[in-house]
Amino acid sequence: MGTSSAAKLMEAPKLNLGRMPVLRAILERLAAECGELLGRLSNETMTFFVNQIEPGNSWDILESYEDSVGAIYHAVEWDSRFLIGLDRRFVFSTMEAAYGGDASEAPLDSDRPFSSLELRIAKDVFSTVIPRLEALFSNFTPVTFSFDKMATPLDFTILGPTDVPAVIVQLLFQVQDSGGRMFLLIPQAALYPIRRKLERETSAPPVVNDPHWTRKLKTGLSRTSVSLSAVLDGETMTLGEVASLKAGQILPLRSGPKSLVTLQSGEESLFMCQAGQSNGVFTLMVDAPVSEKDVWSELLNDIQA
Repeated sequence: MGTSSAAKLMEAPKLNLGRMPVLRAILERLAAECGELLGRLSNETMTFFVNQIEPGNSWDILESYEDSVGAIYHAVEWDSRFLIGLDRRFVFSTMEAAYGGDASEAPLDSDRPFSSLELRIAKDVFSTVIPRLEALFSNFTPVTFSFDKMATPLDFTILGPTDVPAVIVQLLFQVQDSGGRMFLLIPQAALYPIRRKLERETSAPPVVNDPHWTRKLKTGLSRTSVSLSAVLDGETMTLGEVASLKAGQILPLRSGPKSLVTLQSGEESLFMCQAGQSNGVFTLMVDAPVSEKDVWSELLNDIQA
């Protein structure tokens, strides 16, 4: 066996990220929840979205994130370590929003070392996001993430002395008119044993509704005032005929005594009703809700008329 063949046998297996919808669903769910998870850091709205999920080599990837702050976590069941990091703009933008900045000045651009307060904020972000990431993965495969260490700047050998195939995940972050990048660097060898579960076509974990807000929305909607109009089918008139109407004039209707009356809210037809009287006033008795089929039938009748 030649040297090149032996080297190929020793290579770590490659992942086809295009066939792993579950992995993307997990990361997109994490991005969707990050704004709420980190909302306590600032009164300003924070938004996140997945900008990149791509394969690469760890040393090449780390070269572009060298001037950042990161944390190493150990995935016990994967027998592997991975990196989560924040670039400088993320840290500076978060600090600005957390301490009352209004984004009226240009974002800070400095290559100075991170202060102890900035590192504390970064660690707070990591300790908030990682448990949620662990929970999202645990919906598909048991896993536990344990904190190892913080690091800044990020040396290209931070995950080990060997360049390894990895998955880079980049989440873009925005608050006020500034923002930055949060990123994850996961060795492909860690995900390879669970690839079948990540390839399974399934939806993201369901969102658990807040019972408090559910009750408030239900109560608020049920108490909302709605104006209703009863519409009878009458003759078509020109604008001139309408302008010449006089008080006491009787208008002919195409509806008969047994014809149904349409009950509307704005332009939306809701129910078909029977007209009647009670205690000297006109009444409506709901006969049936207006279905989509009824709407199309009514439209066709108008076209044919």
